[in-house]
This record gives sequence, structure tokens and C-alpha cells, in this order.
Amino acid sequence: MPDPMPDFDPATHGQVAMLLGAERAEEMLGLLRGTMATLSRMSQAELASPDGLSLVHRLKSEAGLMGFGRLSRACAVVDAARAGGAVPRAALGELGAAIGWALRLADALQERRPCPAP
Repeated sequence: MPDPMPDFDPATHGQVAMLLGAERAEEMLGLLRGTMATLSRMSQAELASPDGLSLVHRLKSEAGLMGFGRLSRACAVVDAARAGGAVPRAALGELGAAIGWALRLADALQERRPCPAP
């Protein structure tokens, strides 16, 4: 079954800009980018800490709202694993990769460049 949420959905991203206005959508992208930058500087142990997991939980929703499907899915896996008590290293590794890609994507969107491949 195909994944219903693409790595990046420009239509979803565009709808946010249309509903909120370009300036507010740009602010939201900046906030999303700031959260990603904070998480990208954390070690896997820090990501798995209560503070790190709280940021991951918040990022899951923000990323989905802005059309960042890959990032939202990676956050959801980590968020679900924390309920089980332990977050697998592989999930943290994929989260790190998704954050790196999403940071490049956010930069491209802010600079009006073509989106990078996942």
C-alpha cells in the first residue's frame, strides 16, 4: 500500500501559505527550521531524553502541517516508541537523516530554490 503522505507535499505547504498569508507561512517555516536546528545539534541520548522527546512530539505536528511528510513520519516513529519505554537507535538515526534533509528543504524553500531529493 503506498504511503499516503509524500516526503514533501508542496500542495499542503502551499495551502498553509494561502490560508495564513505568505508572511505568516514564512514565520512558521522559520519556527519549524529552528526546532529542527535545535534537534540536529542533539546527540542520540539527548534526543531520547524527556526534553528531546518533547521537541520531537511538537515537531511531528508542525512538520505534518507544513507538508514535511518524511520528517513527520520519522518523528511519529520516535514518538510512538517512547510510549514503549525505549527508542530504537535506528529510529533516532532515521530521525537525524530526516531532519538533515528537511533543513536543506527548508533552506531551499526560504531561498526559492528547487527542493532537494530525499
